Amino acid sequence: MHPVVTIGDCIIDEVDAGIGLPQRFAGGAGLNLAAGIAKLGLPSALITRFGQDRDGFFLLRHARDRGIRVLNSPTVDATGVAVSTRVNGEPSYRFKPVMLRRRIGFTAEALHLLGTAPAVAVNSFPFEHPRQAEALVAAFKGAPGIRIADPNPRPRLITDLEAYRAGFERLLAVASMVKMSDEDVAILYEGDPENAAERLFGLGVGTILFSHGAGGATMIDQKGLSVHVPVSRRADPIIDTMGAGDATLASVITSMVRNGVPITSAQWRVCLEAAMDVAAATCRQAGADLVLP
Repeated sequence: MHPVVTIGDCIIDEVDAGIGLPQRFAGGAGLNLAAGIAKLGLPSALITRFGQDRDGFFLLRHARDRGIRVLNSPTVDATGVAVSTRVNGEPSYRFKPVMLRRRIGFTAEALHLLGTAPAVAVNSFPFEHPRQAEALVAAFKGAPGIRIADPNPRPRLITDLEAYRAGFERLLAVASMVKMSDEDVAILYEGDPENAAERLFGLGVGTILFSHGAGGATMIDQKGLSVHVPVSRRADPIIDTMGAGDATLASVITSMVRNGVPITSAQWRVCLEAAMDVAAATCRQAGADLVLP
């Protein structure tokens, strides 16, 4: 099988818990998703950009140890770092200045990989930059499989929110599915999921997956199908919610590639309940690595 391709960030997550020195993890929405897909048993590739420095080599080793094929376009910048604190397991981020210059290059090798992928997902991207948005749309057009867009906006990383939303929405004419958290809806669409869904459907996307954190997940499509599943309950305590949304999406993508895109309520329920099990397990450890339930 050809690899599932993820497009997105590959950075260092520096977690400051307020006790001792910060912990450092390999992270970024793109790497988290690619690693999750690999852990769930599918071939996985990541189109990204990180520096040729100590942090970059650490990330490359981390990805290769997990069987991820990495396409890293050259850059003179240092590797990006996201510093986060925790309140009740929920992260709050600030980003090192180099992250404001994040760009991803679509080389001939990357476009060839996309042209054979059973699924492609973009998970956090510099949508506010028109040339980057144009390049992403062109890359998606060349992908014959399932096409998933997760805007994953981080306000402190976005220089122009209106431009970011416009760049994201340009992709929807060629996307099969959008995944959005409640936080994403609040940032991009003033917290109204119904209006957001109406707008996204009008722009061409066929299926939307809303993740609600402790509220579970909901799938709706243009045909009126709607399925909600609650979060999976476990006795052990939540340690860290970072990566839960990426784990949810990795599980859904893996299910769709293996079993086909669900078309009935029952099929979607099975798909989403499995994703909630994975997300719940992931929240029981520090860092964003997907954990199998």
